[in-house]
Amino acid sequence: MDTNWLTDFLVLSKQGNFSQAAEERNITQSAFSRRIKALETWLGAELFDRSSYPVTLTQEGQQFHDTAQNVLRELELNRVEFQRRKSSSTPDLRLAAATSLALSFVPDWLRQVKATCGDFSVSIDTYDFYEMIEMLADRKMDLVLLYFQPQVPAFFEHHEFESIKLGEDTMHLCTALDENGSPAFDVDNPPRGGLEYVGYGQTGYFSKVEDLIFSKMTAQDPTFVCTSQSGTCEFMKSLALMDRKMLWLPACSAYESVRSGEFALAGDGRYDMELEIWVYKKRDTTSPLIQKIWSHLKTDPCTGHLSSFQLR
Repeated sequence: MDTNWLTDFLVLSKQGNFSQAAEERNITQSAFSRRIKALETWLGAELFDRSSYPVTLTQEGQQFHDTAQNVLRELELNRVEFQRRKSSSTPDLRLAAATSLALSFVPDWLRQVKATCGDFSVSIDTYDFYEMIEMLADRKMDLVLLYFQPQVPAFFEHHEFESIKLGEDTMHLCTALDENGSPAFDVDNPPRGGLEYVGYGQTGYFSKVEDLIFSKMTAQDPTFVCTSQSGTCEFMKSLALMDRKMLWLPACSAYESVRSGEFALAGDGRYDMELEIWVYKKRDTTSPLIQKIWSHLKTDPCTGHLSSFQLR
């Protein structure tokens, strides 16, 4: 949860008007509305009654008001100490990436970037798709690496950012193996109850990619039955292995598990989906290092190692 959401909440509760509150927060109304909705989703409660004008706090919103004030007050009391600690350890590059990219693609990508741009210190973190975009907008990150599917729009303020397509990956349908070491599921001979799979949680970007895959299926395709969900590929792999289920994984995440015999590819590519890998930065960044890296990536995306993850 981003603490900016708390300030947004308090400003809107005072103003009672989305456009005025967004102006006070110096962001677009669409971005402001999205952050309020993100807070409500995180809490699991509607905080504002939007049927009235000006908007008013719901009962849950009134209860949360004191909590938001107290949290921000406590953070402010400790701000000096936090800043002191941060100033002594701030890395040269603050990078956020999708978990599967951070664990597989990013290490060698950074090695290639450093080979040309010189050595630098770096922190690598992973968060929810839209949270990473918000952190980039708030200058809490310098670069963000994300998966993207052209048919699945990512709703954020593109004019704030510059982006470079680094390369392509594939979302593969995989199946765990049974006790005999054979694929637990065969899409051409599905069990009567359907093909059981571990799905992506509905708040993540990959859940929308998964929805796109299902939207392209026809009545002749087998039935898929979701038995559990998670927003993280690595945790999903553990669930699928433990319960011997199917799941969709980007090749960067699936490669080692398939090569080691934990999973097998399923469906002969019929249910795979092409993905793109993009890097984003704040358009008006002034960091010489970020500008140097960006200039290099425009001519060399440093993705020669992507071919090593191919599974078909």
